[in-house]
This record gives sequence, structure tokens and C-alpha cells, in this order.
Amino acid sequence: MTDITSRRALVPPASGLLLAALLGAAVFAQDGERKNAVDLQGRLYRSVFSSGVGVLSAADLEKVPEPLRSRLSKYLSRRATFKSQYKNEPDDLKKVRSDAKKRVLERAIVALIDVPGIEKEAAEFVTAAPIAPEWEGMHDGPLAEAAFAENILKKNPSSALAPWFYVFIAERQRIAFEAYENEKNVEGMKAAAKKYRAFVERGRAAEDPIYAALIEDMERLPYLYIKSSNHPRDYDPDS
Repeated sequence: MTDITSRRALVPPASGLLLAALLGAAVFAQDGERKNAVDLQGRLYRSVFSSGVGVLSAADLEKVPEPLRSRLSKYLSRRATFKSQYKNEPDDLKKVRSDAKKRVLERAIVALIDVPGIEKEAAEFVTAAPIAPEWEGMHDGPLAEAAFAENILKKNPSSALAPWFYVFIAERQRIAFEAYENEKNVEGMKAAAKKYRAFVERGRAAEDPIYAALIEDMERLPYLYIKSSNHPRDYDPDS
């Protein structure tokens, strides 16, 4: 027979029940916020990570509520007036392609971060970063780029570039995830998905709301690099 003490041990204290309820409510509220977030249809993501068509423009901000509308407007203004400080003299086609990708990242950093000296920091980062001219469908390139950024972040976690690194690392890990799937490498997919989710949450928690908006815009896209049947946010090969 179970004594009274034992039965009491099986009943969670009121404070525990309250904490569970509060946590459940917080998760529900967060999920609701994501569903109700403005859908920028990948335009913010493309404006950060590419120079092609379909990037964010002022016309896309008409239905965006404040204060995010003003924040995105400031971002677009800085993006439009960007002038590269990255200097290099490429001597072959591969280096030309790598330089073009580096300047896209340099512009993104300067457009997103408005602090003194950011232009110099952005140029220094892209100068040193191992940005591949083309990933050729393999995971190695995006993983090397993510690892390089993560090492910088570990050395200076309070850097003004930290929120940018959260998004950049998450983006590169998702690209690696898609490449791993293409390679049929389940263990690689698991590792990349775990990293992706970790840095997505850090990006969402950034004080500047533009990073959460950028994360949500990226999250909605079915794939970033290689068409994928899985999404790293909910990938579980054992389910």
C-alpha cells in the first residue's frame, strides 16, 4: 500500500503546475506570433544574401506594421547607399565570383548594423572569411564559412556583428543541411539541423527586431540552395 508521504511525492506542487502552465502559454504565444508575422515572401532574405531579383523594396513595406516598417526602411536606405571598402585584385574567374559573394555579405552587414566603424569591420570579415566561389552542391563550403564565423563569435560574443553572425551561421548550416540531404548523409543532416535550430533561436532573441524578421523570412522558404524534402527546423529522422 502506498503511504501518504509517497502519494504526496507523486503530486506536483502548485508552483510546478503554474510554471508548466506559464511555459505552455509562452510557447503558444510564440507560435501565434510567428503565424501572424508579416510574410515578406523571402524578399528580406534575398536582399541580405543575394543581389538578384525579388529583393525587398520600399513598396513591400506598405503593410508592415510599426516599428518594423521604420526599421526595414532604414535598412533599405543603408543598403541603397552602400559603398564597398573591400579591396582585392582577383586574377581568375573563381576569385571574381568569390569577391562578388563577399561584397554581398559586406553590404548586408553594413545595411543591417548602424554603428561607428561597421564598414571597416565588415570589410575585415569578408577579407578573411573563406567564402567559396561556388559550393558545387557539397556541404564543405557552407560548413567552413559557418565555422569561421562561429569561431569569431566565440572570441567576441558581445561584438556588434553578433546578431548578424547568428543569422549567417544559421543560413549556412541550412544550406549544408540541404547538401547533406543531397548526399544522403543522415548524420550530417542531424548535426546541421541541430546547429541551425540553435542559431535560429539566438537570432530570434536578438534585441533588434530586424533579425527575427529575417529569420522568419528565411524559415518560410522551402529551401535555400538545393530543393529539399526536409526542413531543419523540425527534422527528426527517428520520428
